[in-house]
Amino acid sequence: MARPKLLLFDIDGTMLRTTGVGRRTIEQVLSDLCERPINTNPVLFSGKTDPQILRDVMQENGVPKEDVEAILPTAMAAYVEAALPFLIPENIIRFAGVPELLDLLAPRPGLHLGVLTGNLEPTAYGKLEAAAIDHFFPFGSFGSDSANRNDLLPIALERARAHTQQSFEMQDVILIGDTEHDVRCARAHGATIACVCTGHFDRPTLAALEPDVLLDDLRDAALFMRDVLGEA
Repeated sequence: MARPKLLLFDIDGTMLRTTGVGRRTIEQVLSDLCERPINTNPVLFSGKTDPQILRDVMQENGVPKEDVEAILPTAMAAYVEAALPFLIPENIIRFAGVPELLDLLAPRPGLHLGVLTGNLEPTAYGKLEAAAIDHFFPFGSFGSDSANRNDLLPIALERARAHTQQSFEMQDVILIGDTEHDVRCARAHGATIACVCTGHFDRPTLAALEPDVLLDDLRDAALFMRDVLGEA
């Protein structure tokens, strides 16, 4: 009997994007907490966890390190509260081919889908629900589990085992993402990494990282099945 496979999808830049909700909300929340204007423009968000983004933004805006750590828990809670009302279909751009691919993958025996994302868990599911794909992902790991993205793969693996009551080996885990951080996370644990060029990293940049699979996007389900899952 074939071993079960676990597919862990990143969210932002891989399956969807928002219309700037994250940046606007973080600027609002941190400006209120720091009692002065906060600018997110110097910080690249792609591939980072939300706690790391909040830290980086505060540090780039000159907030002392001790104040950053004191503010961070309140900032995460305030960010979730402020962001959720804006995570609606009108503010979510779901990438072409994503629901069709998930529809094809979900019923396949021995194949299990989860998420691995830097989003805090409530905002992750807020985005997935607004994109009408939340039902495909009953488990995952999130920025609320750790600020270090590399910590998230073992967490997702344990949650997959608990949810499915099946045992997964790391060589049977495939991470689907769009940034260098996804590549590093997979490589740190010996998982397979499939990259898509739908985020802020272009094909030459991603190709230089030598992912196991590199796709332009997720529109070609047959290509995904062949190159990612190794099926004819």
